[in-house]
Amino acid sequence: MICAPGTTGVASLRAAEASDADAIQAVLEASTSHDEPSGWARGGWSVAAWATRTRVLVVEDRVVGVVAVRAETAPDGAVPVRVALVPAMRQAPRAVTLVQAGVDLVHETDGRRARLFVPSSAAWIQAAAVAAGFIRVRTIAHMVLPASAPTSTAQAVAEPAYHMRAILPGEDRHVLAALNRAWTGTWNFVPITIEMLKRDLDAHREGMLLAVELDRPDHIIGTCHAVYVPGEQNPDGSPRAWISNVTVDPDFRGRGIARGMLTAGIAHLRARGATAIHLGVDADNPAPFRLYTSVGFEVASSHEAWDKELPKEH
Repeated sequence: MICAPGTTGVASLRAAEASDADAIQAVLEASTSHDEPSGWARGGWSVAAWATRTRVLVVEDRVVGVVAVRAETAPDGAVPVRVALVPAMRQAPRAVTLVQAGVDLVHETDGRRARLFVPSSAAWIQAAAVAAGFIRVRTIAHMVLPASAPTSTAQAVAEPAYHMRAILPGEDRHVLAALNRAWTGTWNFVPITIEMLKRDLDAHREGMLLAVELDRPDHIIGTCHAVYVPGEQNPDGSPRAWISNVTVDPDFRGRGIARGMLTAGIAHLRARGATAIHLGVDADNPAPFRLYTSVGFEVASSHEAWDKELPKEH
């Protein structure tokens, strides 16, 4: 139990219960929208859908803080951790309690490394992370293409070796293999499963755009998933329009395919009524970052990955 200076009420940490689901989501949204207002999509990320282990910080029977992990270890042994705390309840002891609870949850999963994801403006988490022995390792930028930006065009190729089309029925596993082949070796890569892909494609199949070889139409060499959900909102209040999985097969890189896939995704979204378009990118990976800025995307906000190595025996 802890009592933060300057506040009333004793804070206690306990395992989350099913009845806490709405309160947990409300804490996450209040915390994240305060720290990263330009990067939080309304009606977006769900703790319940993501977390495998969750604890809550309670003051006077009210859930005011959350720490959650997902037991889905990356190849480097990292287990992702996320924490949230209602802005009015932010005191150093409470932040430290939540961050340490994240380390404890990673211990329970037998993870070798805790990876804490932190909005870049969230000094309250960063201070607790430093105190717990975490080190910043990466920055992920949230980028936006303003509605006023012109739709870019791909550079013309005299003899193109591929053409673009939408995913076909029965092609999911081919797309899965192409995605995993392209993402292997990138930072924080976790192999995509067919279940994960099917969730992404649910109601958004027409936006999964593919580049295939002309003489091998079943060989996927590039992807771009352009998702448009007019019933949801981007952080700026515009209809939710998001681009993800812009990939190119390692054997076909350097030919302008990524730019072609990206511009096709932008055109697809704008044809459906999208205005501002959002995406996320590893800001420490210069090639995709340069690609996105070259067509008009701007950094709206960012968050960081902080790592802590854990002992093998605990």
